[in-house]
Amino acid sequence: MISLGWVASRCLQAPPHPLACSRCLDACPTEALAFQEHDDGVSPLASDACHGCAQCVAACPSEALVSAEIDALMTGQAQGEPIGLGCHRVTDQKDLTRLHCLRALGPDLLAWLTARAAPGAVTLMLPASCRDCEAAEPAEQDGWLEQAQTFCHISEANAGEDYRAARTAVSRRDLLRGRPAPRPPAIAAEDAAPKARRVQRQQAAAEALKETRAAPALPGLSLDADACRAHGVCARVCPTEALQETQEGDLNFDPLACLDCGHCLSACPEGALTRTEGSQTAAVTLRQGQRIDCRSCGRPFTPVDGELRRDAAETLSTCPACRREAALMEESFHELFG
Repeated sequence: MISLGWVASRCLQAPPHPLACSRCLDACPTEALAFQEHDDGVSPLASDACHGCAQCVAACPSEALVSAEIDALMTGQAQGEPIGLGCHRVTDQKDLTRLHCLRALGPDLLAWLTARAAPGAVTLMLPASCRDCEAAEPAEQDGWLEQAQTFCHISEANAGEDYRAARTAVSRRDLLRGRPAPRPPAIAAEDAAPKARRVQRQQAAAEALKETRAAPALPGLSLDADACRAHGVCARVCPTEALQETQEGDLNFDPLACLDCGHCLSACPEGALTRTEGSQTAAVTLRQGQRIDCRSCGRPFTPVDGELRRDAAETLSTCPACRREAALMEESFHELFG
């Protein structure tokens, strides 16, 4: 039995940060998931084609999709004890913790479980290595199996039955036995915002294991100082705290807080930001600046490097918004009076 939930405040598709994130949809092997629009925004909807593999949960970068089954797994593991996991098709093995589908475990959870079990090991019992399974990728392009082999010991088991859909509702027999249907895990109010939980979990596990190849791939950002106008829109639209602008005008980037959503790249009107392949976990300063007060509107702003290099008192004392307004006024004046 499986129960999935959706936390709207974590989702990058939902207001106030409606982004074109489709990683959960792309991960679904049966194309059963879609977003439906309504007056309050959007919400995910699963069709009857969904068979409960929960790969959409593993693919969600902000953990907006949650699973009661996975939550129970994470809260039920003792430190330092070996872990044996098997899917519902493995019927001839004992002493296994069952998940409907082991592909619901992304690299962050596989790394976390490995660190949790150390010095013991995590063993995944897969029926014929998932061959001919509805939830599996073709063997020649099975990225999940390759990742699982990085962290865990893979053992083949006999497939005791064909793949079947997970039950999402309690059966009549379960009702008679007083067994309730599972509910999605409760989310605390302070934990309801989008965060790079998966990246941070996997990085922490890699450090605990002292295994660099287990570390997550981190995004990087570079800034074209000449193109940047220092208006800070990139930091304001960032759904996490990956990009932050300080009171002094510095622009800082924390790769471990980044969801790699690309919102800052698309929001910058000058295209001053470029995504790069990250190689470090420490936060970096993309821009250093000094705040001065605009002599026209009084708001603080940060002169960019190109302006500071020019000896122009008007430029250095007036913010970009006021300069644009002055330029438009001057243009309109010339159009009217020549």
